[in-house]
Amino acid sequence: MSGSTPNQYVMAPDRHAEVNDRTLRFSEDGTFQISVFEDLHFAEDASKDVKSKGVMNYILEKEPSELVVINGDLVSGEFTKASNSSEYVHEVVSPLVDKGKLWASTYGNHDSNTNLSPRLDVYDQEKKYPNSLTQRKVFAPKAGITNYYLPVYSHKAPESSTPALILWFFDSRGGSYATNRDKGVSPGPRGDWIDKSVVDWFTEAKKHLSAEYSHTIPSLAFFHIPAHAMLKYQQDGFDSRRTPGINGEKVVSQGSMDTAYSGQDRRFMESLLNTTGLMATFSGHDHKNDWCFKWDGHTVDQDLKGNGINMCYGRHTGYGGYGDATRGARQILLDQETMKDEVKTWIRLEDGTISAPVTLNATYGQDKYAKVNHKRSFESSGAPGFHDHSALLMMICFWLPILSMYLRR
Repeated sequence: MSGSTPNQYVMAPDRHAEVNDRTLRFSEDGTFQISVFEDLHFAEDASKDVKSKGVMNYILEKEPSELVVINGDLVSGEFTKASNSSEYVHEVVSPLVDKGKLWASTYGNHDSNTNLSPRLDVYDQEKKYPNSLTQRKVFAPKAGITNYYLPVYSHKAPESSTPALILWFFDSRGGSYATNRDKGVSPGPRGDWIDKSVVDWFTEAKKHLSAEYSHTIPSLAFFHIPAHAMLKYQQDGFDSRRTPGINGEKVVSQGSMDTAYSGQDRRFMESLLNTTGLMATFSGHDHKNDWCFKWDGHTVDQDLKGNGINMCYGRHTGYGGYGDATRGARQILLDQETMKDEVKTWIRLEDGTISAPVTLNATYGQDKYAKVNHKRSFESSGAPGFHDHSALLMMICFWLPILSMYLRR
């Protein structure tokens, strides 16, 4: 498969003017919705990039989200060239810019490769857009880039008030060092787990928020590569009725891609468990999985006991990357009055349907849900998608003359 050649996306000044307020707020009805785009994998093939944009545009039209999270693997770095690697992010975010949507990103293992620097070619390009809320708060050598948090306020509350919600973002790294883009780096794999320096920052940031607001603030967390606890749940007895969703491959968790797992993400998992008010985490990476589980059991190999935190996959959104499941995006709906007790979430699919709608509450993991069918993507099934305009045009051109002949009779 040959890599695609991007068209440089030109940012129009009037689009910048549309983003008047970068502050995240609950809507007037007290809800806050997030659309999560996972594993877009631009750069593999131009036609696939077009299809990926079609999925994104459809989701954005169908789901009225306040924020879009791009949760890792924006670009398939192994398909890029040093001469054009910085151009792909403009293609990735163009549907969001066109619709004036705010977004925040984490980076995945494919966002760093010999010819693709996560700093120069991804982060620096994202930051050219006022729509981007992506930040970098940890500058240690092995921290990665996308480690930060975003406050979400009540509908009319000033920014000086206590946030109603905190969104945490972490860089699980992985991939290879960008030796053709970043100066002074050595070739080889990057650790595919959240680094100790980030866990230390996370701990201090939580202390700061607690001291500043003297209040437990509900929160969610986003990181691309799933935590080891998800693998242990899958191995120890996955229940498709109590954990609805597709379960099509073994979990490839942090610390297990280029090295043998030896507890590389233990400190991070422990820090998640010690985060009061953390309701759920969301990851991608494994394109054939899209379930959520409640971690309330014991992870024997790391001597950690879950406290009821929910850990979820998103859904493979892009047409780049492996997998034949119908493309889509996880939706997260929070109600300010009830979010401490429940989070509603579902997968919006490219064919217009909804998959695996669940409520993450005290009884999730005990409640039984209908079995989720594994539907294949438009590309895999051979059927033209509703967002495949060329296929639609061909169908119109074929049937219109026949219909005209029939009407003239």
